[in-house]
Amino acid sequence: MNPVSLAFTVLRADTRSRVSALLVAVGVALGVVLVLWLLAAPDALQSRAERESWRGDTAAVSADDPRAAVVVARNRDDLDGRMVERFDVAALRSGVAVAAGIPFVPGPGEVLLSPALAKLDTGNRFSDRVIGSIGVEALRHPDELVAIIGHEPGALRGATRPDLRGPAVVDSSGGLLHLLTSIGLVVLVVPCLVLVASAARLTATRRERRLAALRLAGATPAQVIAMTAAETAFAAVVGSVLGAVASIPLRHLTTSIPWDGGTWLLDDFTASPLVVLLVVLLAPVLVVAAAVLGLRRVVTRPLGAVQQHSPSGPSPLRLVLLAGAGVVFFVGVGLGVGGTTTVLIGLAAVAAALVLAGPLVMAAVGKVFVGSWRRPSTLLAGRRLSDDPKAAFRSAAGVVLAVFTASMALVVFPSLSKQIQFSDGSWRDDVLVAESIGGGQAQVDALRADLDRLGVTGAVVPMVAGYAALGAEQPEVIIAPCEDGAKVLSAIADVACAGTPAIYAPEWQVDRLKRGADLVLTSGDKTTALPANLPVRTYEATPGRDYLFIDPALIPGLTAAPSRVAVTTDVGNRAAVQNALLRAFPGAGVVSNSKVDLQADLQGEDLLRATAIGLTIAAVLGAVSAVVAAAGSVVDRRRTFAALVAAGTPVRVLTRALRAEVVLPVLLATTGAGIAGAAVGAGLTTITRGRDLVFTPWLAAPVVLGLVVALAAAASCGPVLKKVTAVSYSDG
Repeated sequence: MNPVSLAFTVLRADTRSRVSALLVAVGVALGVVLVLWLLAAPDALQSRAERESWRGDTAAVSADDPRAAVVVARNRDDLDGRMVERFDVAALRSGVAVAAGIPFVPGPGEVLLSPALAKLDTGNRFSDRVIGSIGVEALRHPDELVAIIGHEPGALRGATRPDLRGPAVVDSSGGLLHLLTSIGLVVLVVPCLVLVASAARLTATRRERRLAALRLAGATPAQVIAMTAAETAFAAVVGSVLGAVASIPLRHLTTSIPWDGGTWLLDDFTASPLVVLLVVLLAPVLVVAAAVLGLRRVVTRPLGAVQQHSPSGPSPLRLVLLAGAGVVFFVGVGLGVGGTTTVLIGLAAVAAALVLAGPLVMAAVGKVFVGSWRRPSTLLAGRRLSDDPKAAFRSAAGVVLAVFTASMALVVFPSLSKQIQFSDGSWRDDVLVAESIGGGQAQVDALRADLDRLGVTGAVVPMVAGYAALGAEQPEVIIAPCEDGAKVLSAIADVACAGTPAIYAPEWQVDRLKRGADLVLTSGDKTTALPANLPVRTYEATPGRDYLFIDPALIPGLTAAPSRVAVTTDVGNRAAVQNALLRAFPGAGVVSNSKVDLQADLQGEDLLRATAIGLTIAAVLGAVSAVVAAAGSVVDRRRTFAALVAAGTPVRVLTRALRAEVVLPVLLATTGAGIAGAAVGAGLTTITRGRDLVFTPWLAAPVVLGLVVALAAAASCGPVLKKVTAVSYSDG
């Protein structure tokens, strides 16, 4: 007997075997597409990191170092509601080495713009002397807005560097998307395997009886195994190749998914040929191995397989495996960032252990049904659950994993969202603030003159900033006249400036300030003691907006130069004020509420998008595997249902039995998966530097939706069940 020829003969002759092979191929194709997509994400992140590596200051040197070649100050601007990455540079010598995509270091007054910014900057906001373009090799994404602006040597404060290139080795593994991708690869590949297993089991009983008959007729175990491997490998290889082919057009769709303000280059999501080859070869090997491992009863006890003896129940040791997987995961959590690999291994182990522990839930519920049945459908469901809990759980496995993934995401997502830094409202919305200006009063006067020339009439408020050593606390300190502070600071604008100088502080700082206990004011390298019993007035503070505002008349010996300048603007002159600030204080950081909120909005949208994509994939995989497994359950028990129909059992009773097999067991299994997902999500918040756990009522949503999907899958079996007649018993 040629096992391969016999396997193809079966596929040609048996419709149900062909349907099973088709579903296996589809499942493998989905798995290959998903794995290739997720494996390409780290490479995409690495490519993006390499393109923008020239922006970092890791290679900074001292100003008197012989290697010093260029001074670089990084800043952010906003144009038409989009973030602009601005780099002010001053070449200290000619021939400065630059990164790919940057033609040269621009000279004083010269500007290089990215193509997208050149199209937007129709008003010559950055300079009239745009002398070149920044190539895509130096951009994070194709539509990024980047400007490199040249200055005179010595006129710019910033990091001194030997070149305008990045480090030879770039590590992109510390980013949020890299971590989310790794987690997604772990929690989404397992549902893919469940889907493939569900498809492969669609005609498992029929195949088992056929192979057992061959064994009893004299076929050797090797021949039976070879026949199964050939039958499964055909579908798996076809699916693997289809998945690899389908991943090519998927790249175009993936590149249009925004992250960190822009999309991707097509080459970013191109997996290396070696990775594609390994995935295409490994997927069929895993599927064939799973099919061969399922032949244990056929090989060792063919007579029992023919007679369909009930397989042995699941071992309680499966719960031990689940507990062990949880221990591995939380050990990795305890290791912090250095334990990320252990966390991912533990996460994969927990997901797999949930699938292994599920049959125990089915067996327990089955015993309850058998012992307390009041309707025939309940008894039939109980017998099914208790006799073969492993098969009964297959229809719920995908749903359980989807609920686990969703519950985990619904804990991690709010925690990550709370880390996004929006503006705290300290400054008024119409204010631009130049920080770390490092200049003196002469530069402030030059700024005022420049604004007068431009016709800008906004208030210019220089400030001395620092910190106060107030016991165990170090609140921020801002020193400026109250009338000036009220023009730019939200909290001070809400209080009336009295005639006498005072300290303005939150309510909870008043008593300590009046005692003057251990209070030292520090601004730059200047330290000034603040006397006790100074007048203190309160303002309404909010979390993040709890600074001390001090009138300089209270500190007559203060000689520190301004370290911050705030300017009020309006919609028409905001861009002009931004440029004036950077002309007066080259290299200073210019901030505003709108800039901070724009960046925070981008981060929030990225996080929401990544979560939505992951949950959608998990939900689709869970729903499809539930439908396939439920249909397979009917096909698997075709002879049993036919015998019951022949004995006079109404089809509606069998339909209710199918639903009873799903409702309570799936509810219990998904509830457990939801709890496990919430626990794992709580652990992941530590790795993602989350501070507060957020448990919302939405955590119940995955369990409810999982139950609805399982019920819909059971209901979809109705048409298949109606085709079962008494005659079906003879054809199996």
